[in-house]
Amino acid sequence: MPRYYFNLYQGSRLVSEDDAGYDCPSDEAARQFARLNNGFVALDPILSSPSGKYHFVVLNEDRQNIFTMSISQGVSSAAISSGVSLLS
Repeated sequence: MPRYYFNLYQGSRLVSEDDAGYDCPSDEAARQFARLNNGFVALDPILSSPSGKYHFVVLNEDRQNIFTMSISQGVSSAAISSGVSLLS
């Protein structure tokens, strides 16, 4: 099964490099995985500041960029006030 890597960027700055990667059966499955993680990042109170422009760069097992996905910043106030970081 192919391995994909999900690196998180703020603008052009690398915030989190995925060294382990995740097995996904296809590029489409990797997109679905990125969408799921998009939700986790959008709910993270530290990363969800309005000034932050975050995106995932998804790499295949050859470390070639296969797509980029912007992070939705639609965070509810309840999620922010919970004080729980989903990326820890």
